[in-house]
Amino acid sequence: MTNLLPANCRAVLPAAVFMVLFSGFFCTVSAQQFIWAPPALQQLIDEALENNRLLQSKADRAEALKKRIPAAGALPDPKIGFALQSIPTDSFTLDQEPMTQKQIFVEQTVPWLSKLDLRSEAAAAEARQQKAELEAARLELARDVAVAWYELGYVVESLRINDELTDLVARIRRDTESRYAVGDGLQQDIFQAGVELSRLKDEAVRLENRRTTIEDRLHELTNRVEPTSIDPPADLSGLGFVISAEKLAAAALEKNPDLQGMQAQIQTARTQKQLAQKDYYPDFNIRLTYGQREEDRTGRDLPDFVSAAVAMDIPLWHKSKQSNEVAAASRNQFSAQNRYRDLQNRLPYRIQSLVAEINDTRRRYRLYTEELIPQAGQWARSAKEAYEVDRVEFDTMIDARIRVLKYRREASRLFHDIYQKRAELEAWVGGTATGKTLKDNSHAFKGQSYDQR
Repeated sequence: MTNLLPANCRAVLPAAVFMVLFSGFFCTVSAQQFIWAPPALQQLIDEALENNRLLQSKADRAEALKKRIPAAGALPDPKIGFALQSIPTDSFTLDQEPMTQKQIFVEQTVPWLSKLDLRSEAAAAEARQQKAELEAARLELARDVAVAWYELGYVVESLRINDELTDLVARIRRDTESRYAVGDGLQQDIFQAGVELSRLKDEAVRLENRRTTIEDRLHELTNRVEPTSIDPPADLSGLGFVISAEKLAAAALEKNPDLQGMQAQIQTARTQKQLAQKDYYPDFNIRLTYGQREEDRTGRDLPDFVSAAVAMDIPLWHKSKQSNEVAAASRNQFSAQNRYRDLQNRLPYRIQSLVAEINDTRRRYRLYTEELIPQAGQWARSAKEAYEVDRVEFDTMIDARIRVLKYRREASRLFHDIYQKRAELEAWVGGTATGKTLKDNSHAFKGQSYDQR
């Protein structure tokens, strides 16, 4: 399995991580690259986006709503009808009375001015809302895949560190048994090393279970029929960076799909309110009728009739109908506006909070890689040398040597946290940002290697 750490520096994670981490902010991405991702992760995201049935359902609904836009602005279908008029009931013949007619008529309903435009606008806003919901769902899925994949990287690295710890404690135990055999050690040191070895084995079991759980989660997200192996992250490294929280917040206000969806909701509610107000005005029903008459009994040819009529709705019950529709539409508009303003106000703070978390995690990561791990390595070597000449206790020596690998594991946690927070940040921003939202520090920081053999 490929290690995440340099082969010649097992104790130190790649401290120079961060410019490549955010390099996606500068590059042009493909239409499917919703968040920055290395090739292995991008393949998983593409697979998840392609196989997810809920996304396909949302995409189909978005396309269906788009197709409804022209239909919403079209006139109602005209009606054609046939009728018999003024038929005498004593004979039911068509040539007895001059007023008897065989009629054919055409009827068309014409809505009040601008109603059709408003209906088309409302359908377009609903389609935009559904499209924004689709984009938000895609971003959420890409983020979930990325977070799980980086978590898999941490667990795999922890397993590798656990194996190193296990080998280390096993060597210490063998050395302690050899020292005890020649009368130069204590039996309790053997027991202590054995207890530590058993604890590490228990931890390995839990880590393996965690790895299986994460892989199952990735199989679920990618909707795979048969589970297959998933390669963990490898060779994630880069340079230092400075994040512009203000520019990221501005980008989020422009690109966040939830905000875009709420804007479409506001437009839909506003248009529905205007339509409700237009219902105070009548729609017109225009009818054109042609009536054909038979010859009368004397053989006289009777002329045919042409009739025209216009009917309209009367809002007689407007207090219980139209007025309540307008009031309900107004409340829907206020509700949509309040949801939009709430997210609009919260979003910059959420971005700033994530930026602060990333910066804090970076500082802690630098502390571990540049100070704690090298210092712990020096302490481990010193404690080992002192133990060999009986100047320190066994507890001090084994704790010092184990402490180094524990610090490496915590550094690995911080290392992958940065990538996870970056995926979450881009999901809030609305995708990989563009422009100079990040500034290169023009230097890389490096940890110090050590050898604790």
